[in-house]
Amino acid sequence: MGPLPKMPSTLRSSHGGSVLASVLIVDDHPAIRRALRSAFECQPGFTVCGEAEDGSDAIRKAQKLSPDLIVLDLRMPVMDGLAAARALKKLMPDVPLMMLTCYHSSAAEREALASGVTAVFSKPDGMQNLIWQARAVLKPT
Repeated sequence: MGPLPKMPSTLRSSHGGSVLASVLIVDDHPAIRRALRSAFECQPGFTVCGEAEDGSDAIRKAQKLSPDLIVLDLRMPVMDGLAAARALKKLMPDVPLMMLTCYHSSAAEREALASGVTAVFSKPDGMQNLIWQARAVLKPT
């Protein structure tokens, strides 16, 4: 896979300066969380503000940390990603949500988008594509 397309390395604040986009990573597997953290922190413009292991944990941490982006796994114990996405959208309607799935399914994608998810990402698509999609959903309008 080739290099990432050139995108702005940071978001612009309302004062004209550059800021890091903070990311909350939500997945029940510690190894996946570590891989996601590493992928985001190796890229300019991102910082990981926290990690959560299920949807309930994600809601608590999102309220405390106020992330710019939340990356949610679809399948988790306690509260899955769809239920968490619906709750997070009510609490933080302006925060984009990215849903991670093990395999791409148009039915799962439709359900995720109906739950308030901004973008759906298949884990096998690779971390570089995840970062590219994260930059796209955070791009200022």
